[in-house]
Amino acid sequence: MSTERERRLARQCGVSVKDIQEVESRLRDMPMERFLDGVFGPGKAIYDAGEDLWIVADPKHTGPGFGFIAVRSDKSFFTGVVPARVFQ
Repeated sequence: MSTERERRLARQCGVSVKDIQEVESRLRDMPMERFLDGVFGPGKAIYDAGEDLWIVADPKHTGPGFGFIAVRSDKSFFTGVVPARVFQ
């Protein structure tokens, strides 16, 4: 069974829902280090065992502070910024 998100993404990309599901399955099965090296470049991510998160600098962040992307073990993610004053 497919989700609305999968159907929408398949339409946008001009592929089948089955193709979308296969790509997502392969990404989930990929070892985390290989996934992160492929997305951000080799050796860019560090692991925070206390939070069970992989952290990488957000290449789109141009403001003050440290922009980051935190990737969970299921490869979902969130972004944030550590204010510059924290590093002073």
